[in-house]
Amino acid sequence: MGNSKIQKLFYISPRDMRKNRADAVHIMYSCAGFSNEGLDVTLITPKVSRENFKVEFKDIFSLYDVPENFKIVELNTKIKEFNNKSSVLSLLVNRFIFNLFYLIQHLSVFRSKDVVVYSKCYTSVIPYILFKFFGIIRCKLVFETPFLQDNRYHKFIMKRMDAIVVMTSYVQEFLINKFKIATNKVIKCPIRFQSDYHQKSEVNKTKIREELNWDENFKYVVYAGKAGKKSTRIQNFVDASNLFDDLKFVIVGATEAIQKAYGDGSNKNLILYPFQTYPQYLNMVYAADILVSTYEDNLYNRYTLSPGKGGAYLQSENPVIFSDLPCLRERFPNELVSFVKPNDLDDLVLKIKEILQQYPKFKVSAQKAADFASQRTFTDASKAIIDKLNTLFFN
Repeated sequence: MGNSKIQKLFYISPRDMRKNRADAVHIMYSCAGFSNEGLDVTLITPKVSRENFKVEFKDIFSLYDVPENFKIVELNTKIKEFNNKSSVLSLLVNRFIFNLFYLIQHLSVFRSKDVVVYSKCYTSVIPYILFKFFGIIRCKLVFETPFLQDNRYHKFIMKRMDAIVVMTSYVQEFLINKFKIATNKVIKCPIRFQSDYHQKSEVNKTKIREELNWDENFKYVVYAGKAGKKSTRIQNFVDASNLFDDLKFVIVGATEAIQKAYGDGSNKNLILYPFQTYPQYLNMVYAADILVSTYEDNLYNRYTLSPGKGGAYLQSENPVIFSDLPCLRERFPNELVSFVKPNDLDDLVLKIKEILQQYPKFKVSAQKAADFASQRTFTDASKAIIDKLNTLFFN
C-alpha cells in the first residue's frame, strides 16, 4: 500500500463549462492543475442549452485559456437555461440520472482503489455514494465544498466521503465540530489563483486600451465580478459612476437583465460589456486603473466566499477593492488590497478617491499582490491536495 497512489481522477461538476462563470473557472483550472501533477483527469459536466452565449464544445479550453491536458465528458442532460437560470427540478433530476448512467456504463473503472471521484455537486455524487455503500465500486470519494448548511442532506453526504476539501477555516471547523468529521479527513486547500499560465510582463496595457477604444483622458474603474442580476453591489457601482467626472466605470459580464436596467445611456460614465472569454476578460482587468469586487454581507459571503477570478485581479498589478468580509480577510492580506464596508456606497466612493489621490502608494501594494498571486497557483494547490489524499488513502 505504501507505493500506491491516485492514478485517475473524475471531477464531477454541477455546471457546464460553456459559460465561464467563477466556479467554472475554478473547475477548469483545478482539472488542469491535477493533470499537471500526472493524474489522468476526466471532467464530467452536464450539458445546458441556452439562447445566448453559445460556445462550441471544441472551444471550451480556449474559453478559459488553459492547456488541453485533461478530458471533458459532457453528459447528454436535457437542461435548458433562460434568462441566466434553469429549472431547479430539471437540474436535480438530470444531474442524478445522467451521472447514474455514466457510472453504470463505466463501472469497471470505478472498482479500482486508485481512482478518485472528486465532486463539487451535491446531486451528482449520490449514485457514487449508493454504489459504494453496496460494495459495487471501491474508488475513493472526495468532495470539495465551499459552503455547508446544518441540515441532514449535507451531513449525509459529508459523512460518506473519504475526504473533504475546504477553502476556509470556518467550513473546516464546521465539519469537525458540527458534523463530527475526523480531522484528518478535512483538507484545507491552500489559497490559489489563476496565475498558472498568465504572466503580467506579457501585457501591453496601452495597446489593450487602444483595442478596447478606451479614452486615454479617463481613468477606468472596472467591476468584473458577478453581474447576473440587479443587486446592491451593482447599484452602488452604478451610483458611484455618476459621482465622478473624470472616471469611467466598467461592468464586465453584464447579462441582458443588467444591460436592460442600466444600458439606456442615463449613466454617462458607465460602460457595459457582456460575457467574455477568459483571455478577453483578462485584457479588461489588466487595462483597468482600479478593480472593484464587492459583495453583500450574508452568511455565505461572510464565511465561505472564494472569488473565482481573484487571481486575475491580483495579477493585474492594479489596485483592488474588496468588501470587508471575514473570508476575504482570511485570503487577502491587508497590505495587498483595500477593503470597504459591504453595501456602503459612501465608503466605496471614499476609497476610490483615496486610491486616486495616493496612486503610487497603492500601485506598490498592487505589485506586491501580483507577486503574491504568482506564487500560489492552482497547480501548487492541486499538488498539496493530491499529496494529502495519497497520504490519507495509502499510508
